Amino acid sequence: MHTPAGKINIRLPYIGYQSISNALAASALAFSVNTPLQQIQIGLSESPIIPGRLEPIKLSQNKILINDTYNSNVASMIIAIKILEKMPGYKILVVGDMAELGEKSILYHKIIGNIANLSNIDHILSLGKYSREIFKICKNGKHFSEKQKHILKKKLKEKIAKKNITTILIKGSRNMKMETIIKYLIKEYKKNDIFN
Repeated sequence: MHTPAGKINIRLPYIGYQSISNALAASALAFSVNTPLQQIQIGLSESPIIPGRLEPIKLSQNKILINDTYNSNVASMIIAIKILEKMPGYKILVVGDMAELGEKSILYHKIIGNIANLSNIDHILSLGKYSREIFKICKNGKHFSEKQKHILKKKLKEKIAKKNITTILIKGSRNMKMETIIKYLIKEYKKNDIFN
């Protein structure tokens, strides 16, 4: 980062390009109140990762789970897809409904479906009433109703176990309780060591 007082190297603990603009904004504020550059550097590199917000979880050497279950809207879903595109190995998106979109819910889920369809994501598992629209467009995966969440979990576990290098991103609105899928995978990994 270049400033009137000099330059420093910054290494952020987050994934995703949107963290760069956030870090720059925080740095500008800190710099405006005369915070030394070294303190800004340390503060940014040691910033805590918020659970459920693009939180990387290492299941094994070659299996990365990205927990983005805190919430979901159209903008954050697009960011999540763009981030997953840049991750290594076989890419799996597990997507739940985006809530509170009103009468345009179906349209917005179709938009996400089109974006995901144009991406290099290998497999998409959708969950919920509106996420079916994503699956209809993508076709490179499977759709599940909310009552079938237990089946989705098992299918996902099987898919991860078959692939060598894998990145899985899980995202949906709070009412979809997508974090239960995260907890299931972590528990299964610890119990069976299935992903090594």
